[in-house]
Amino acid sequence: MLSERASGIDWRDAAAYAPLLGADRSLFAWEWLRRDSAYAEAAGVARATGQSGERFGLVEFEAPERTVPDARPVWSISSLPDVLPVEPGSAAGPENCFDLDRFAAIATWAARDDREHLLLSDGLRTVRLDGPLGTFSGGAAMLRYTLEGVAAAQRPLLTLRRLLALCRSGRFSPSLHCPEGRAARWILMLRARDALAEGADQREIAFELFSRAAGEPRWRSSAPGLRSQVQRLVRSARQFSAGGYRVLLGP
Repeated sequence: MLSERASGIDWRDAAAYAPLLGADRSLFAWEWLRRDSAYAEAAGVARATGQSGERFGLVEFEAPERTVPDARPVWSISSLPDVLPVEPGSAAGPENCFDLDRFAAIATWAARDDREHLLLSDGLRTVRLDGPLGTFSGGAAMLRYTLEGVAAAQRPLLTLRRLLALCRSGRFSPSLHCPEGRAARWILMLRARDALAEGADQREIAFELFSRAAGEPRWRSSAPGLRSQVQRLVRSARQFSAGGYRVLLGP
C-alpha cells in the first residue's frame, strides 16, 4: 500500500529527481524507505529515544526529510551485502594505514553495541565498512579485510577495490562506481509513486511521464501501448512501496 506521506518533491519536476541518475543502489533504496510512513513515524520517536534503525535495515535512523544527494543512510551489514567487514590489522608502514582524518569530509560514523560503522559517501557513491569498536575512531588504522565464500565475497570484494582506489587517488573511481543501468526506470517508478500519493490517476501520470497523447479523451483505446506502459509502471511502484525496493540492497 502506498504511503500517504509527501516526498517533499514535485513529481512533475524531472530535474528534482535528476541527481539519482548518478546514485548507487543503496541510495535509491533510501529514497523508497524515507517515503514509508512507518519509517517516518519511527524516526520521529527515535530522535527522542535514541533507538537503532535495525527494524528498517539501518544502523541509525536517518532523517526522512533528507534526500539524495544530502542523505547519508548507514545500512546494516545484514541488509547490504556491499558492506566490507574489517578487523584491526598488523601490516607495517604508514602506506598501509587507513587514515580516516583524510576522508573526514565524506565520512559518516556510527557505533552500535560492540561495532563501529563507517560510511564514506559523496552523496551519490558509497563505501561501507564495519569493524570492532575503536577501529575507525582512533586515527590512522591498520585494517584486515574479512572475506569468505565465493558468491558471498563478490560484493564486499568490490567494496574493497573501491576503498583501495579511493585511498590511492582521494576520489571515487568512475570505473568502479558505474551509473546504474536501470536508474532512469527507477526514477520513473519513484515519480509514479509520488504522483499516486498525491492523488494523480494513470492518465495524469502517462501525460507527464510518457506522452502528451494521454491528454486525448480516448487515450486508453487510441494508445493501448501507452496505457500498458503506465499500468506496468504503477504496478512496479506499488510493489516497491510495499517493500519490494529491498531488492536494490540484496545480492
